[in-house]
Amino acid sequence: MKRFSILLPAFYLTTFALAGPEDDPDFSHSVTSEKKPWTDKDFKNNPDHFQFAILTDRTGGVRPGVFPEAVRKLNEFQPEFVITVGDLIAGRSTKEELREEWKEFNAFLEPFEMPFFYLPGNHDMKDPTGTEVWDELFGVRHYSFVYKDVLFLCLNSQDGENWRPPLIGKPQIEWAKAELEKHPDVRWTMVFIHQPVWLMEEGIVIHRNGKETINQSNTGWPEVEAALAGRKHTVFAGHVHHYVRYHRNDTNYYTLGTTGGGSRLRGVAFGEFDHATWVTMTDDGPRLMNIAIDGMMTEDVHTEAQHDLWRSLYFQEYIKDTFPLEEQTLTLRLKSEFEQPLDGRLNWILPLNQDWKVEPALSNVLLQPGEEKEFIFTISYEGSREDYFPAPRLDTNFIYADSKVHLNHSIPLPIDYLAHTQKHPREAKAGRLMTKPPRIDGDLSDAAWQKAESLPSLLPGNRGGYVNVPTDIRIRHDEENLYFGITCGESQPQNIRAEIQEQDGEVTSDDSIELFFDADRDENFIQVIAVNRAGVVHDRRRSNSSWSSKAEVATGGEGKEWTVELAIPLSSLEADLSQHKNWGFQFVRNRPHAKEVDVWNPGLWDTSYDPAHYGRLVFE
Repeated sequence: MKRFSILLPAFYLTTFALAGPEDDPDFSHSVTSEKKPWTDKDFKNNPDHFQFAILTDRTGGVRPGVFPEAVRKLNEFQPEFVITVGDLIAGRSTKEELREEWKEFNAFLEPFEMPFFYLPGNHDMKDPTGTEVWDELFGVRHYSFVYKDVLFLCLNSQDGENWRPPLIGKPQIEWAKAELEKHPDVRWTMVFIHQPVWLMEEGIVIHRNGKETINQSNTGWPEVEAALAGRKHTVFAGHVHHYVRYHRNDTNYYTLGTTGGGSRLRGVAFGEFDHATWVTMTDDGPRLMNIAIDGMMTEDVHTEAQHDLWRSLYFQEYIKDTFPLEEQTLTLRLKSEFEQPLDGRLNWILPLNQDWKVEPALSNVLLQPGEEKEFIFTISYEGSREDYFPAPRLDTNFIYADSKVHLNHSIPLPIDYLAHTQKHPREAKAGRLMTKPPRIDGDLSDAAWQKAESLPSLLPGNRGGYVNVPTDIRIRHDEENLYFGITCGESQPQNIRAEIQEQDGEVTSDDSIELFFDADRDENFIQVIAVNRAGVVHDRRRSNSSWSSKAEVATGGEGKEWTVELAIPLSSLEADLSQHKNWGFQFVRNRPHAKEVDVWNPGLWDTSYDPAHYGRLVFE
């Protein structure tokens, strides 16, 4: 019961305390104060409410391991029972093969501590042999049961010859009507059927070779649907491997996704995902929640042995003198606290410039329970200061718990990055324009850009990350302006985000670039200009967004690259090139759709946007 207030004519409030947790006979507590450290909602312990789970298709291209994992995880939720919408085996040709398939599938169900209710799909009974084996194992092809005053009507959509087209035969229809007549006063009816027969009745539009056809068939469903009219009910189906909620017959009909069946797994937007459907039956009807299989985590998802393993993944040494670097020894010490052998691989990821040398580049790991080993590497750098980054990193991969658990971790080179970036900052050159400046239109084909030098490649925003797309940055200047021509390669152009349209809005939440300037290198007078894919600008001095760079900006490009072109007045940057030709400079590219941030100078790895760790912009 709840608390409520009423307004009385005497203009005072009287508050009545109704039942909450403390009024439940099964609840006791130690609190003696008038105020209580809990809300006034009742406990959710209605004995007429219950929870059950639905597992769906695992055929049409079985992905091994998904269904057994779902069973193991779902059991920990302790539903009162589990039911399916069918297509549980691939459905081979002979009785012996079919029995072996069912034997394998039934073994998957052994972890369940509650009943599992079968339902036939077209793969389970795809021909007379499959139907005969089904009857042999399960007795009936359609059935009903009542649990806590809810009728479960389990139908067979394979009454047709070899299940094509889907059909609820006349005898089954009459049986279904009779079952409904037997239970006129149940509080709800749940209908389970493998194929979404209502869609076959309505007709499914097929586009093929420039032609549109409608596949439509008579399934017998309208007679069942008519018998359901007027009663509270919900319909569940599978078969199509797409999760969709429909509204028909004044209620919800659902087609479910997959639990290990064939799917492109394009995600929620396409209704393509592996899941179990969790149903809570209440007085007001069923409440549904779909649980992603890879989102369910058992209580032993991370053990002390696992925790100790990843915490041990660091080198014993720390390199302070970063350049030059000759035959530096690195030691990785591993110990297994697992109850079974630990298998793994240590693989050095080296830059393409081949200036970094590591021996050995690849090591296999096999540790017995309680065993400890040291892995020793020798690393050298033979290149220039300018090409020092990206530095190598050690990718580690371990498999344990009978291959059910994988640990992947990247160990960065243990160097003093901050000291290195201060002592050896990256350098960008702003070439002086001797001809006419570029036209600011987003088209970087101007001669001014063709003769400009590209900056060194960007680096991942964190030491264990990757730069997955190219970014080309070119810088020019004349007496009046500083010019940038930037080309952003993009492998996922359909996912580019450009939602912010307001000047000085949060453009960095979109696909965007950011320029940071410290013209006099006093680490105080910082100016920032950010531009998103739509060409919207956010400029500020430190955190003051009222400052304007007065930059002329245009974006362009299409397909797998987009461009940004800027002309920034030197006067707005309050820069005097006669006195300051060596600026502090940083560049950042944001790809929020890929959760990726790429940077030019690696100081950002540890120091966010600290100007003390900017690179250098040198004016020629």
